[in-house]
Amino acid sequence: MKKQLLSVISVLLFGFSIASAQQTSAEKPRIISGGVINGKAVSLTKPAYPAAAKAVGAEGAVNVQVVIDEEGNVISATAVSGHPLLRTASVEAARSSKFNPTLLQGQPVKVSGVIVYNFVADKTNWTRVGYNLASIQHSPTLMFLNTDSIAKMFQADWTAENEQLKRLAEIKQAETSGSSQPNISSERKISENTEKRPDGTTVKTIITERSVKSDYQTNPEQIAISQSLIASLQGRLASDELNLWQFNVGTSLSQALAQVRNPGEKQRALDSLRGQIQSAPNKVSAEYLADLQKITALLEKPNPTADDRRQIGQIMPKLLRN
Repeated sequence: MKKQLLSVISVLLFGFSIASAQQTSAEKPRIISGGVINGKAVSLTKPAYPAAAKAVGAEGAVNVQVVIDEEGNVISATAVSGHPLLRTASVEAARSSKFNPTLLQGQPVKVSGVIVYNFVADKTNWTRVGYNLASIQHSPTLMFLNTDSIAKMFQADWTAENEQLKRLAEIKQAETSGSSQPNISSERKISENTEKRPDGTTVKTIITERSVKSDYQTNPEQIAISQSLIASLQGRLASDELNLWQFNVGTSLSQALAQVRNPGEKQRALDSLRGQIQSAPNKVSAEYLADLQKITALLEKPNPTADDRRQIGQIMPKLLRN
């Protein structure tokens, strides 16, 4: 009788164990895939357009992989593609977005999906084109060069210029694939500026200087293309006083910033900027010329202070946007 009683108790305990396991399995949170989930949002926060991204004409789609909890809150967000200067703003916007809870067989579940943000750059101007093309000559990477934005300023029958720009895009593609990635040895912040916009968003602009290890050589082909394009475009714009002036201001600004630690070259670039100020067309606003004069004076200082660098960070986006 005692043996029989023990067997019954053993069976009951085993049954209880199975029931507990089934209950635990049922209560375990599940995650389902939702694909692109923009249209499922109750509130999809619009990302701020970073000033640094605008300054270089960064645009295009940014895909943010998110996980949404049982209450519809975004608990995880990671940018998986898109321009590097647009990713942080996209992730911040995704984190503050809100979705309806998702039910599976009547039970709330977590959902993984992708939020896609599309950024469209402001209309490119010749100042920005000149700045970006000149920057190619002293940049360790073409990662931030927006060839699509520059292409918008080229006419269809500018065959040679369009072919050269296409070649720059190919060099950039080869670099981002890892075949010619430069070896950055150090990075120094030149300026940082935080701007509060009327719509309540805050935009931070950071300008940095990167040092490349001595064994890295800037691609001589990209330097040659940059020099050729600048000379060619100066010829194309020769009959358009305002656009030519803007283009030359952009190239001079790039050279002045690049040579900030090289006294002789920096002085030549600053002299070029002063010449641009003196020869400004009548259509250039007094405010723009004042900003140009101010940044020239700041760059001329042999030992700029933290406040000087902050002011440079404030002025540069304005000069490249106008």
